[in-house]
Amino acid sequence: MSKRVQVWCGAAVAFAVLVGLGVYFLSVGLDRADKVASVIGAFVGLAGLGLALHGMLSAPAQAVGGVHNEISGTVHGDSIQARDIHGGITFGGPDPS
Repeated sequence: MSKRVQVWCGAAVAFAVLVGLGVYFLSVGLDRADKVASVIGAFVGLAGLGLALHGMLSAPAQAVGGVHNEISGTVHGDSIQARDIHGGITFGGPDPS
């Protein structure tokens, strides 16, 4: 099943659930609907917490260290290796006139 079909199916299911809850809440009255919605909200919150913990614990660890930079070939003069340089940075002196 393509990603687009999955998205549309998910949207249709969510819409059907919302309509179903709306009809149910209208039929049981405001007081009972408030109590049921509180319980549903608590379970959704707990499910979200569980998913957040799962995502945090199952995330792949990022590699630390182990960087190896190498310059090969013939190099005449200074060699500078850098990353994420921003701003008006110049290397070397002014051009000779």
